[in-house]
Amino acid sequence: MERGTVWIGLMVSITFIMESAMGISYQSVMCQTAPQASYRFCNDSLDFVSRTNDLLGRLNLQELIGQTSSIAPAISHLGIDAYNWRSNCVHGWSKSGGNWQRDLHWTVFPAPIGLGATFDAGLLYTAGQITSDEGRALHNAMLQEFKGASTEAAGVNCFSPNVNLFRDPRWGRGQETYGEDPYLLSVLGVAYTRGLQEGKSSKYLKVAACAKHYAVHSGPEELRLGFVADVSLYDLYATYLPAFKSQVLAGKVAQMMPAYSGVRVAKFSEDGAPDCANKFLLKTVLREEFNAPNISVCSDNGGISFVYTPHKFVKTLEEAAAVSMNASTDIDLGHDRVFSTNLENATNDHRVDEQTIKDAVWRSFYLRMKLGDFDSPSKVAYQSIGKDHLDTSENQAANLEAAIKSIVLLKNEGGFLPLTPSSLKKIAIIGPNANSEQVLLSNYEGIPSKIITIQEGIANSLGSGVMISNASGCSNTTCPTKDGFSEAKKAAEDADCVVMVMGLDHHLEGEGHDRAAHSCESAKKYAIGLPGCQHELISYVEEFNNKIVLILLNGGPLTIPAEDQSDKIPAIIEAFYPGPLGGTAVAKVLFGEVSPAGRMPVTVVQSEDDLPPSVDYNMATDPGRTYRYLQKPALYPFGYGLSYTEFEYSNLVVSPASISPCSSIMVSVEVKNSGKLGSDEVVQVYLTTPKAPGANVNALYNLVGFNRVHINPGSTLEVKFAINPYLMSSVGPDGSRVIVPGSNYVVYAGNSSPQKSIGKMVHVIVLQGQFTVTGNVTDITNCSDNVPQCLAC
Repeated sequence: MERGTVWIGLMVSITFIMESAMGISYQSVMCQTAPQASYRFCNDSLDFVSRTNDLLGRLNLQELIGQTSSIAPAISHLGIDAYNWRSNCVHGWSKSGGNWQRDLHWTVFPAPIGLGATFDAGLLYTAGQITSDEGRALHNAMLQEFKGASTEAAGVNCFSPNVNLFRDPRWGRGQETYGEDPYLLSVLGVAYTRGLQEGKSSKYLKVAACAKHYAVHSGPEELRLGFVADVSLYDLYATYLPAFKSQVLAGKVAQMMPAYSGVRVAKFSEDGAPDCANKFLLKTVLREEFNAPNISVCSDNGGISFVYTPHKFVKTLEEAAAVSMNASTDIDLGHDRVFSTNLENATNDHRVDEQTIKDAVWRSFYLRMKLGDFDSPSKVAYQSIGKDHLDTSENQAANLEAAIKSIVLLKNEGGFLPLTPSSLKKIAIIGPNANSEQVLLSNYEGIPSKIITIQEGIANSLGSGVMISNASGCSNTTCPTKDGFSEAKKAAEDADCVVMVMGLDHHLEGEGHDRAAHSCESAKKYAIGLPGCQHELISYVEEFNNKIVLILLNGGPLTIPAEDQSDKIPAIIEAFYPGPLGGTAVAKVLFGEVSPAGRMPVTVVQSEDDLPPSVDYNMATDPGRTYRYLQKPALYPFGYGLSYTEFEYSNLVVSPASISPCSSIMVSVEVKNSGKLGSDEVVQVYLTTPKAPGANVNALYNLVGFNRVHINPGSTLEVKFAINPYLMSSVGPDGSRVIVPGSNYVVYAGNSSPQKSIGKMVHVIVLQGQFTVTGNVTDITNCSDNVPQCLAC
């Protein structure tokens, strides 16, 4: 760092301290000073619509256009400071791009795919609450340091949750989502959004959540800037849109971010318009069908310019600005500022009407009004959230709980786990991820105050009485050679147990790059397996020890058939990217302080031959994508996970046995803990429905309910689910949802999906029932107003 930079930073800090001592408080908008204090937009007794209307009437065209940039400039004559819309909070507030004070640390939760594995909506809500508290604290601190100017990464909006469906395990950003099922995505995504936005005030939003990436987006990452997904109306409405619809209707999400890619839909979006310029997605579906006329729409980074190139949807940047604004994108998130440099010409050329720009800016300021930017701290309690809300002991405890709940036990042959520390004299910890800090954090991470690696977590639990031998075995996670194998041999020999910590990291999967095959020296590999020589390292260690616990750290699921079948690997733990407290969480599971109860939020297929090309967005392409369409047995099914105790399921009741359209059913099942340990259990309900008229495809199963419950040894719990008409509707070829009469509605209740699998220790309990729907085919929109109209409603 330059000396001048240090000196300037020191002066800023000294100035900040002096002004704080003097009682000077900076805000984004100074409505308490003249002349704006007398203007209607500063009158907090008026409603937000009236205030926003007044504000828009005071702006000229150039000022309006300036506000379409993600770095919205100050409007000094109205007391409005600059605002930066670029902030992320995918699993805690992201540090990305922030000019943070050195003493700031905050909570970094497990990666969203791990949060998905918890199957715990209440936990997601708590994570959202903690994240929004800390986001407000960071925003307030940075406002004071920068005298009212909002800085990058420290706004009061954030680009989360990511509710794209994880349809292909090769997708690099699957770690940012909650899984492959529309219902799971909807329920958990809504819980996180509500946690972010809700607080003590019913008038103001604590933080504005932004659902992304609307709407058909899950790779390939390398092509995403110019890719167009061909999708049927059936797949669009049955798979890709439900989580976004739930965000709007159930989550009341404040903002939406279109994907980089385009969508081609027969009869509606045949030109394959990029999502930022896609009138069908943004106007017809979002604003009209979802009834969200006032939701703010912000492009992804550079999304407006990509409409021009590489999409080549238009011939100039001015056209890109025009078609995107006309499609209803409000904010240009891009350093090239395509909106702010081209919209005036586009208006003069009559490509864009000035009212369209006003509407876009109206939605931006309306959102800022709802966030309390225009009101005093005495009216907006969130403006008083201080740094004492960061990284608290309560937040740390909630984070550890999330990490523990995200852990999935895939294999436990002969009850090998939990380990008993007193029976161990020597334990070996081997693998490229064993002592890595970065691998725990996933992407879009914040700044934690401490990071406990898997190796450190195990050592902390064992104390000094057990000898610990360590070896990475590989130079890094790509593990290109066998150079470190001899070191692993020394560590493994004579050990009572070997813990091998393998998997992926941000170099192998992430934004901009999908998983790819990494060879072991000259040996051919597959993208969805362990990379490089990791499999060979495991096989080599097996020659010297037959008591191996394999711990996987990854975002996308890993296909490991050899390890699953091996008699020398009695236990396998899937920990995903568990966050900075991952080492402690894994150790607590490993040594039996808690019983694991996480569930797989994705299907683990047997081989790459079970995957259609990643550019194919047809869910039913042979052999089918995700558990809902896959026609072949999986290695590990969706919803699967073992426990240290035993559960028994009985007395499945589906009532009533016959209903008319637009009616609900109740499903109840008794679950008994017949083992010796108290444990959580994730009780799941799936439904198979008849095909809609004219449809040539239908999901094999749909998740329609789940409940994570704790059951003590010897206790029995009756778990009940209400299945509403929307959850039992079928999607037709035109995208409509209908309730189809018939006697072939099949209900499954158990500890997993009914998906078939070949996993060696997979233990699935699924009870089966059915019910009948009488009457005529009924469109769900024709049911009464009290019938839900989204999966999470």
